[in-house]
Amino acid sequence: MTDIVLVVISPLKGFTLPSGKIMLTEKFVDGMKLYKELWDGPILHLCEPAGHPSDNLDNIEVPTRNRDFDTICAPMTNDMLRRSIPKRSLVLTSVGEKFNSVSAICRELGVPCVYVTEYNLRTRHQIVKEYQRSFAHGVWGTLKQTKQESAQRRAIAIANGVQCNGLPTYVDYKDLTPRAHLFFDSRTDSSMLSNADSIARKSFDLRQGRKLHLVFSGRINLMKGVDDLIRVARSLRGSIGDRFHMSICGDGEYASQLRKEITEEGPADLITMKGPLDFKTELLPFVTNEADIFVCCHRQGDPSCTYLETMACGVPVVGYDNDAWRELSLFSKTGRATPLGNPSALARAIADLYAAPDAIELESRRSLDFAKEHTFEKTFKRRTDHLREIASSYRV
Repeated sequence: MTDIVLVVISPLKGFTLPSGKIMLTEKFVDGMKLYKELWDGPILHLCEPAGHPSDNLDNIEVPTRNRDFDTICAPMTNDMLRRSIPKRSLVLTSVGEKFNSVSAICRELGVPCVYVTEYNLRTRHQIVKEYQRSFAHGVWGTLKQTKQESAQRRAIAIANGVQCNGLPTYVDYKDLTPRAHLFFDSRTDSSMLSNADSIARKSFDLRQGRKLHLVFSGRINLMKGVDDLIRVARSLRGSIGDRFHMSICGDGEYASQLRKEITEEGPADLITMKGPLDFKTELLPFVTNEADIFVCCHRQGDPSCTYLETMACGVPVVGYDNDAWRELSLFSKTGRATPLGNPSALARAIADLYAAPDAIELESRRSLDFAKEHTFEKTFKRRTDHLREIASSYRV
């Protein structure tokens, strides 16, 4: 299979710089590098051009032709796909309106196709509702996503397999193809994992009277429910007083408003906004060494890599029972899933854990054990093995 090209069609748009390099996320580039290590042939990346840099916190610059993969950045038309996809290849593509035709084109070219899914229809409807500018806009967006779901299911049904990021889409799409693969997205490799000593030390310090340290990290926008973080803090203050502190890490469109609300309405003495932290050198060590519980107010079922990355730090998640976290919490037997959109209930769950430090330590260990089985390397190896099996059975 050494001459079979792995073609990765990503929804991530590339911003071309004056130097000719392209701006992509470090997470994506790390994934492509690992594909290069695990795949037996060349790697080709296809993406659409972006008009401006994205708001991702880990943007980096890479040459369009480098030692790991080549990138073609052009409008995603059917003609472009027919020209760009080599005759001996396997195509890995995300679902989405622009990619509904990919599996049909691959069948036309005699090339196997595998889709990657993240958001089920319910989650996409929730995202539309979160960002709707008017009632009419919301209705239009909901109808559009419903129509897209039908097209998406048809596309997956004629593909050769599907890789589902998280349980919500796996449950919805696994029966559309005999080759469905479940995975959990994460950037943490085995070298970044926490350990039992770190968990034990934090548990000991809690028993000695240290304040409970709550952490949130991610994009500071309404889709992530960041406006509920201060409501959780206010409710928690009512039950355990000032025996906790919350650190909010990240940046985004709602950051200035959130900072204003914390300053003007409180509790400013219990919340610190730390801004964006470098994932590998700052955020992971901070969460691993200092956090006791991750507070997750995501209102929709985005299978965020935050869940697995937090578990890898040996930190349990207490979050809203959106489709992704509810199913993952049950599957991993870790953390707490509380009623969606209810900050008081989430605060009560935190208070219950705080009342029993042994429970926090147990949840921390369980979280770490689950993350150990779903590291970046293990996840990509299983995904690549899945692709290799499909390519072999297809006899490219």
